[in-house]
Amino acid sequence: MPDLSHIPWTALYCIDAAAVALFLISYYRNCYRKGYRIDFWHVQLFLACILPNMIMLPFARSDLNVVVLGGDLSAVVASLPTVFLITLIGYFAVLAGGAVWRLRAGLGLRRDASRVLDLLPRCSLMLMSSRRILVFQALLCLLLQALILVLYFSSNGLAFDLRSYTFENPTLRPVALLISNYSIVIASHCLARYVDTKEEILLFWTLVLTLGLVFFGARGNLVAIYINVLICYFIMKGSGVSLFRIATLMAIAIVFVFYLGSVRAGEFSPAGFFASFLTVLLYGNNFSDLRDFAWVYSNWDHVSWAGKTYLAAVTSFVPRFASHFRDTWAMGAVTASTVGFDPQVHPGLRPGVFGESFFNFGLIGVIAVGLMLGIIFRRVDMDTKLALASSSRSMRTALASTMMLGVAGALTISSGFSGLYVLAGVYAFSWLCLMVERMFRPRRVLIQQEIG
Repeated sequence: MPDLSHIPWTALYCIDAAAVALFLISYYRNCYRKGYRIDFWHVQLFLACILPNMIMLPFARSDLNVVVLGGDLSAVVASLPTVFLITLIGYFAVLAGGAVWRLRAGLGLRRDASRVLDLLPRCSLMLMSSRRILVFQALLCLLLQALILVLYFSSNGLAFDLRSYTFENPTLRPVALLISNYSIVIASHCLARYVDTKEEILLFWTLVLTLGLVFFGARGNLVAIYINVLICYFIMKGSGVSLFRIATLMAIAIVFVFYLGSVRAGEFSPAGFFASFLTVLLYGNNFSDLRDFAWVYSNWDHVSWAGKTYLAAVTSFVPRFASHFRDTWAMGAVTASTVGFDPQVHPGLRPGVFGESFFNFGLIGVIAVGLMLGIIFRRVDMDTKLALASSSRSMRTALASTMMLGVAGALTISSGFSGLYVLAGVYAFSWLCLMVERMFRPRRVLIQQEIG
């Protein structure tokens, strides 16, 4: 990639503004005017591309980042034009992928891809087909949460950062990750079935598992349970919900999630939290994708990683402490070591949805990832609108489709790849439970008929 640090910042800001304007025009024409206040296509574009890259560009350049970057500040700022244009290429690749899927182009590739993509929604619908199996697995999740939290509390007292504890005890890290991923899958499916059936026991278990995950220290776990169901709910409401209400709810959620981060760090004072809220929001590690991409790029030796981080992800069923390759090339480890951190104590940086593909395969990787994301974003957008706009609205059908977003996220940022193994395990275990349930169900019905 040529050095683009000489490009005037005025030109970059103009390009940035044009990209944001293109997004806003698309939202107005293809979402707002069609009776929706929010949809998955524009939410995913905003979260993956617009917010962490376009909106954060001027903040990533700010000298206030010196608190995080230290002496690397000038090198990172010099790399920002290059990585910004890389992400811009990725953004347009996402738009192209969405257009290809929407226009049904591809000489049969769309049909073949649908057969593969349909597998996930079918498996999720199978999981939500039985209330008993959801309750049973929620109880199992609670038991697993209790076991690891008892161990954590016995060592640290009542605390809210199990994540840091697992870095100090690496043998527990894969166990905690498995439990958290398992809990997220079951809780989100319980919530979706509750919206359709109003079975209060499922709402109860959703809240119980959420409470347990509060102590795990990863705020993304809590967001992952509710975000897709909430977006589906807004789609179902259509123009019946105002943008102001959506924005207010999102603002409350952001403040709550960020306050949990403050609690995790041992800062319980609301006054102190609000005093530093904007600084943490804009210059912390929450929406730092563009800055982190530039940070890794500025320290990168320009030798391609050649797919090593993806291979490390595929072998994520092997714990890092048991594999020298994974301990070196796992995405968190390699980004941390590239910028000079100790990967044994630092979780690594996150260079956005296009950073890993660029370091491994250059611009070809960025375009490939963008096309893949565009196809999946558009497929989920179309599926959810179809499921929620029909007369027989089904939150379960809509949520089942959104599971493809988790797979897309794990393929673009490989640090979450182990979650795919957990998801596959949940589906397999659920299928087994259903088989057992069906074996005993006819016998129970027969006995009832004989008694009657």
